[in-house]
Amino acid sequence: MNDLTNTPRRPYHRRNLPDALRAAARSILDEAGPDVVGLREASRRVGVSATAAYRHFANKEDLLASVAAEGFRELAAAMEAGATENDPLHAVGLAYVDFALQKRGLFRLMFGTILVERAKYPELNAAASAVFDLLQRVAVGADEQPREDNSAGMAAWGLVHGLSSLFIDGLVPEAHARGLAKEILVHTPRPEYQPAA
Repeated sequence: MNDLTNTPRRPYHRRNLPDALRAAARSILDEAGPDVVGLREASRRVGVSATAAYRHFANKEDLLASVAAEGFRELAAAMEAGATENDPLHAVGLAYVDFALQKRGLFRLMFGTILVERAKYPELNAAASAVFDLLQRVAVGADEQPREDNSAGMAAWGLVHGLSSLFIDGLVPEAHARGLAKEILVHTPRPEYQPAA
């Protein structure tokens, strides 16, 4: 594991301190995972006191929720680009898998325990909902069906999320992950929307 105490401090502008703290947290996520992320370590990396960090984030969980919200916005942007392709379901699914492969630490945070508690964090809740709503819309072409009652949308999400998890956990060699995901998604039929009885 990397020695977190030897990471050099980076200069910042005061008005950009929240962004700098999020960037530091993301570096820690990639190196060591969410359990190691903290306001003190992020502050040290940025070159400020923990007191300065607490002016922007109430605690570690608040910082992690902000980072996760940023991740969901980035994932939504990648998926939106795929939604304009000829086969949007497969393109959006591949964008989801690519995001997980490229941003493993962030992906693990986004879909970890913080997501279960997203109602506490309005920014995170809105960003996560935008991703789920986009996947549902592409999967079944229906905005009015709630996610929890939408088996087709859940099936599409389960497929791409399951593949992503298998890949980032190393159960499939990384060299084959994207090609395998593409082949699976191309041969996966679009789920049929069945209204609730």
